[in-house]
Amino acid sequence: MKDQETLYHFVGIKGSGMSSLALVLYEKGYHVQGSDVPTYFFTQRDLEKAGIPIFNFDANNIKEGMTVIAGNAFPDSHEEIVRAKELGLEVIRYHDFIGQFIQNFTSIAVTGSHGKTSTTGMLAHVLCGIRPTSYLIGDGTGHGDPQAEFFAFEACEYRRHFLAYSPDYAIMTNIDFDHPDYYKSIEDVYDAFQTMAHQVKKSNLCIW
Repeated sequence: MKDQETLYHFVGIKGSGMSSLALVLYEKGYHVQGSDVPTYFFTQRDLEKAGIPIFNFDANNIKEGMTVIAGNAFPDSHEEIVRAKELGLEVIRYHDFIGQFIQNFTSIAVTGSHGKTSTTGMLAHVLCGIRPTSYLIGDGTGHGDPQAEFFAFEACEYRRHFLAYSPDYAIMTNIDFDHPDYYKSIEDVYDAFQTMAHQVKKSNLCIW
């Protein structure tokens, strides 16, 4: 993590995970803005309520000194990502940023083919009643407690993005043959989750 004077620009800030992360950083005192398509998405409601600037995609949004967090839906050829690289700025993918960010907390990842969002929400509710907790949920909900000891977050298995994470703990809700555009078979899915399980530092809780 850079210091709090850095401006984080989110390419695709209306994405469910991206909007959640933007809220987490904003509430923890970081400078945040982002860009996306002009179409209204429900995720922008909380961003607008927080006063986080949202721009239409434009290469001119990218300025010197920014750190660019790129949503996984956008290729390296996206105009803002191209501009960021031309300026020599750090461009980091959403899942890679999360992988670095969680090292500052006792982290609990929630993954699985189904039930991640609701399980992460329940976990965050319980933890917030015990200790200062930040959380990132894949429905656009994010909270960054400045005093957080714990970080609960939804970890998506698509394209093995969750392998960017080495959490302290993990909850695996179930495993099913999902995302057939990427995974070749149920065995391929099992392999991804097995690899993820080995990356957990302390303990896994598996629920089927």
